[in-house]
Amino acid sequence: YVLRLPKAVDRDEVIAELDRRGIDARPYLPCIHLFEPYRERFGHREGEFPVAEDFSQRSLALPFHPALPESSIERVVTEVADILGR
Repeated sequence: YVLRLPKAVDRDEVIAELDRRGIDARPYLPCIHLFEPYRERFGHREGEFPVAEDFSQRSLALPFHPALPESSIERVVTEVADILGR
């Protein structure tokens, strides 16, 4: 499952806190236009697609797979809500 965090929340801090709580999470949806081959071939640069870059900087992937038990899903939801103060 992919989560987009509010602008005031540091995604990397959330990922680190989830890790401390035993939950794997990763940055998600990198901006393809910022990969070196696209920079070199097409001249793309940071700031060119601000909406995509903002989304990329605020998105993270939570655990997801078909066999994930309901109890694990509930735990992830509870921990994320706790970290975000909700």
